[in-house]
Amino acid sequence: MRKSLAVAAASAVAGLTLMAGTPANAAPAAATTVPSCVTSTFSTPFFAMVRVDMENKCTTEQRVKPSFNYELKDVPCYALQPGQKAVFSRDVIFASGYTFAGLVSC
Repeated sequence: MRKSLAVAAASAVAGLTLMAGTPANAAPAAATTVPSCVTSTFSTPFFAMVRVDMENKCTTEQRVKPSFNYELKDVPCYALQPGQKAVFSRDVIFASGYTFAGLVSC
């Protein structure tokens, strides 16, 4: 009796392990943060606009994308060469409600 309980328990654990490793159960990969040598400044210069100034101070190209607390459609990915600057701006309703979450790799 003990042996069959041990076998059943081992089988259940093995089955759960296999289920946890399947792609359908895998959590989506989180966007990675960019190196600290890529700087950004967020502002809301007008009531209905968000703006992010970005600069690549790294020695290699960096691909970055601004991220916000609310989803903005079609935020472009910027391929910034060393020393290059870029500006993202978008007209939005109630810009003061948007919070800049930072730059993420893309």
